[in-house]
Amino acid sequence: MNDMSSPGRRPVVTEANQGINFDDILQVQVVTLGNKLGLSILRRALAPNNLSIREWRVIAIMFVFGPSMARQISEQTALDPAHVSRTIHQLKKRGIVTFQENPNDKRQIIVDLTKEGTRLAHEMLPQVSEIANSIRSIFTDEEFTQMIGYLQRANDHVDTMLAKVPS
Repeated sequence: MNDMSSPGRRPVVTEANQGINFDDILQVQVVTLGNKLGLSILRRALAPNNLSIREWRVIAIMFVFGPSMARQISEQTALDPAHVSRTIHQLKKRGIVTFQENPNDKRQIIVDLTKEGTRLAHEMLPQVSEIANSIRSIFTDEEFTQMIGYLQRANDHVDTMLAKVPS
């Protein structure tokens, strides 16, 4: 019986796929790692607080960078602006963020953490950091620094590619 969910499945080589090694596709590796880290964070830190990964990302951005406009949150999280808008409205309903008019431009809204949002960030940050540090621990300091440098370089390159393509 062919178990379609088995992590040890072997790819089928066909004329169409020419035996492409799925594991060599960078996007697959990066997204898979991100999804697994997100699932680990969700299970350990977020689920007990009834928060989604997306909500945590928005909270973390505001915790680190302070009050932000939705556009800034979207850029810093690489989330679609519509997703950010829905997420901040969900967080507002739950009393985790507040909205304020931008005094420099009344058309813009500034999103900020409430005391409850700040409390959640303080409570979850050590748990999220523990998960990140467990990954970091499998690398030497030099390897980790190199890996972060490679990821930053790849992100910068993709930013350059995106800037050349009309949205």
